Amino acid sequence: MYTASAWRGFASTSDRQRINTLIDRARRNRYCASDLPSFEELCEDVDDELFNKAVCMPSQVLHSLLPPPSNALQKYNLRKRTHVLQLPEHTTHLSDKNVITRMLYKNSY
Repeated sequence: MYTASAWRGFASTSDRQRINTLIDRARRNRYCASDLPSFEELCEDVDDELFNKAVCMPSQVLHSLLPPPSNALQKYNLRKRTHVLQLPEHTTHLSDKNVITRMLYKNSY
């Protein structure tokens, strides 16, 4: 889980399914707790924790990669975002797999 944030966006659906199968097999054979969350849930938690640290701590390495805060006043009663940063344009499909881009756009669609 330590580096899952870096490579998870680039993993295919079949790769993620194989990891979930491995976790299920470990549960059945009692190598891990039976209430262990799925791979996707574990990755979501790790991504959220990493992103929150990057936003809140200027000394965090990823902080310099974040876009500046948004100065625009919100005119509409929209759903709450997890940050106040500007959303960059989607430039390529490859950049959408980056952990920073994934977390900036999380819950914003």
